[in-house]
Amino acid sequence: MTMVHIATKAISRKAGQSAVASAAYRAGDVLDDAKYGKTHDYSKKSGVMSSDIVLPFSLKALGVSVDRETLWNTAEAAETRSDSRVAREWLINLPYELDEYDRHQLAINFAQKLCDDMDVIADVCIHRPVMKLPFDPNVPPSSKYLREGEENPDPRNFHAHILVTTRAPTIGPNKTLAFDPKLKTPFEWSNKKRKAHDLPSSMQEIKRIREMWVDTANKVLAEYHLPLMDARSYKDQGLDQQPTIKMGVEATAMERRGITTEKGNTNRAIKARNNLVADNHIKQEADNERRISALRKGLAWATEKNARLPGRIGDTKRRADFAKHLSGSSEYYITYCTEQNNRTAIRVDDTKRCIEDTKSGVAWAAKRCENLPKRCDDTKQRINDTKQAIEGITEAIGKSNIEINKATERSARPAPNPFDDNARRARAARLDRQEGRIDRDTRANRFKDERIFEYVERMKLHLAMRLIQRHRDGMAIRWAQGETAQDAPDKFDQRQVALLNEFAKHHGIEDHDKAVEFTAHLRQVAKRFDHTLVENNKAIIKLLRDPNAEREQYLALTKHFTDFRDNIDQKRTAFNSSIIDKLGGSAGEVGRMTRDTMSSFSYIEELMDYINQDNCPAEARDVAREHLADTLDKTCQQFKLALREVNSLPTTQRKTYSEALKATLETFTEQYGKDLSESQHKALQGGLESYKHQVNKTHSPSRGFSL
Repeated sequence: MTMVHIATKAISRKAGQSAVASAAYRAGDVLDDAKYGKTHDYSKKSGVMSSDIVLPFSLKALGVSVDRETLWNTAEAAETRSDSRVAREWLINLPYELDEYDRHQLAINFAQKLCDDMDVIADVCIHRPVMKLPFDPNVPPSSKYLREGEENPDPRNFHAHILVTTRAPTIGPNKTLAFDPKLKTPFEWSNKKRKAHDLPSSMQEIKRIREMWVDTANKVLAEYHLPLMDARSYKDQGLDQQPTIKMGVEATAMERRGITTEKGNTNRAIKARNNLVADNHIKQEADNERRISALRKGLAWATEKNARLPGRIGDTKRRADFAKHLSGSSEYYITYCTEQNNRTAIRVDDTKRCIEDTKSGVAWAAKRCENLPKRCDDTKQRINDTKQAIEGITEAIGKSNIEINKATERSARPAPNPFDDNARRARAARLDRQEGRIDRDTRANRFKDERIFEYVERMKLHLAMRLIQRHRDGMAIRWAQGETAQDAPDKFDQRQVALLNEFAKHHGIEDHDKAVEFTAHLRQVAKRFDHTLVENNKAIIKLLRDPNAEREQYLALTKHFTDFRDNIDQKRTAFNSSIIDKLGGSAGEVGRMTRDTMSSFSYIEELMDYINQDNCPAEARDVAREHLADTLDKTCQQFKLALREVNSLPTTQRKTYSEALKATLETFTEQYGKDLSESQHKALQGGLESYKHQVNKTHSPSRGFSL
């Protein structure tokens, strides 16, 4: 949120103040004070960016114009009391996020609203923070150098002093300006008089003007998508924050010199307390988010269970109906079972009778087996006799076969067998062995393929998990907590996360699909890692599998440019040091930026030559292109800041550095103007306008003519 600061105070003769002197100081101008017979000369005051007189539209329509000296001398002359309020000042803090032109327009627009709302004339002076040079014990005390232990003001402190009249303006003869002593503006009335005229109190009126300032500023901030202001107090915003107290000029100056004050200690204690409350609030918000997430998960689980409940109730009803159906048809089964039991009893009786018959048969067989050994011996004798007879017959048959074979050979030779049984059996056995080996190899390959498939599926799930969780602390290096690539080599660095973001965006892969459960979403992403995607994105797959190896390879490829950049940086530093004496001295920060712009030509040319070399690694040339873009942007910003501050240098250095800056800017725009972006051109133009404004102000101080 942009800071809101608007304050008002009266310029009063009772406090020894003069409207003419106050206007001259705030505008950095030279004004003659007719009432006191003095000349107030603040033309050497630094930090004044612009000074304008703003008239209400009622006077603009009449073609009235007035200069600063006439305005405030006329305002002084209209007051007759020794304790009169001769002017009122509104101090507003301008958003530092806006550029110089937008800040100026914002201050003028708000002053115009004040003039039309209160019927007054405004003198608008915009100040910037005046930055002093660092403390140097070898330099005599000067307003341009910090004292020992002193600090510079906040560089974001751009503010506007809006000095308004306390009486409504009138038109005199020849359209001259005048103020009616009886026409004091209602804002300067007492609360008693305001109440009598049905007007709100002064405090309520200040709050109304504060809201008017916030509304005016927010319209401009919204156009640039910047954080908006909030006119409400911390209490009205519901924030447990305590506002700091006003330091004042004296306490602020003492604190900048390193002297602690009671107000400073109080504000430091308030800031420490606010930071502690903010940290506790952040922790509480994180706890609340975790509780809400747990409750949402529980609610989703309960909702899913409730969604399944009607189906389960239906299943239960179907089971109950089936049980009723079984109960109705059980009589038939009971009758059937009873008949089977009766038949079983009859079968048992039959089995008992069979057992008795078997016992009788066993007894009969035992009686018959008593003579069995004798009969076995007789049978053996008959078998031996039979064997001897068979042997005699066999011998006779053998002799007959020999004679028959001889006769057969003599009569005719047998035809050869066309089939070789031994070869056929060997061939069949060999084929069986080959078939068995093929079956074993097939089973082994199938098992191996299944294992490979399972490994591939697990690897795809692993890659998908690392891709969709790349932003989490377990996957990405926590730079905010001081973690480095050496501490967590297996985590992704910022460059790698950016590459994975681009890959996921190109392939339409969501980090988390809220409409799908995480496991289902993980499997969907894993299916995307098919053969085509892996072949076309080998570098990304390698990055997902081993971030450290990819990082080391990238650093090895870009080391060529890193060494080249270190070399040209050394050359640039040596050149900048060699031209310090020619320019009349170092001239602090302004001199350093000026010398950087002068050496930027050779630096940029060497970068371009490196980018055009085909023998350099492609990754190194990509890094060189990024460094070239950063160098151009940095050079434009250096031109802007150096042109803005060059007039604050001592007289002996101002001329040489100004001429060097102008000549360098002309050459830089001619050579690289077509390569610069709109914002870079705007930076160069803003710096040049600031330089011209300072030069014009130094040679011819403005008298603040009205707009």
